[in-house]
Amino acid sequence: MQSMRLIVAVADLVWPAGLFPYKTMFYLQPHVGGQESPLTRTRKVYGLSAPRWIARLSFRAGHGYDDPAIGRGPDGFDAAYYAARLDALIAEMEGGLNSIRFHDFRRPRPQSYLSGYAPGFATVDGAQVGATTMVIRRQSGWVGPSVGDYIGGDGRPHIITRVSPSAAGDMMSFAPPDGGIVVEFKPPLSAAIEVGAPLQMDQVTARFRLASEDAGQNEGEVGAPIEYMLDFTEDLLPPLGNGFPDDPGGPVEGPPNPEPM
Repeated sequence: MQSMRLIVAVADLVWPAGLFPYKTMFYLQPHVGGQESPLTRTRKVYGLSAPRWIARLSFRAGHGYDDPAIGRGPDGFDAAYYAARLDALIAEMEGGLNSIRFHDFRRPRPQSYLSGYAPGFATVDGAQVGATTMVIRRQSGWVGPSVGDYIGGDGRPHIITRVSPSAAGDMMSFAPPDGGIVVEFKPPLSAAIEVGAPLQMDQVTARFRLASEDAGQNEGEVGAPIEYMLDFTEDLLPPLGNGFPDDPGGPVEGPPNPEPM
């Protein structure tokens, strides 16, 4: 009889530095239930408690042999060598066995960076599990988060839907005299954030797993760059860390060993 080997998932993998997709899909998939009347076709819908992030990363990756004029060794920051890095990373992820953290590559930082008013340091007044609103503190007159920015603190991203106060028609918030800025966001917090905790706004990562065991299929024309398209779904297990780039999380306990047959 063929023996069975149990493989335990490792701690969250960290996305390799310098490996950037040329195309990204990153969105929050709602968790909605409902039913439709077969007679009137009226539909009753209701929200459920587990929205999750969905991502697709596309790469145009070379093998380094595609251009004989390159004349140098592998460079992990050069798309001409991305194929080897991607093949190795896909092997590490082992289908959906091992999780990996990455952010929305299209908006890695708050949009206030685009205006030259970098947000700097801000703190949270504290928020409970399930909250969709929080108050952050900044120095009076300083800019804060904008609609569409990502914030973290509980191990996953949250997209800001409303900010107050803000100028009429402006997406960006600013701190009033008492320094309190109200932000509304989705999805709800999955863990509480302590009073005085720093507000995470840069490269807010989610924990993802590959959606398919066949993500490593990499057929392409020899001597030409290859298109990779990797689909991910968010892992909704309790977060191992706070989601900051330097805190990818701790080890994961695997299931118990099976009884001998």
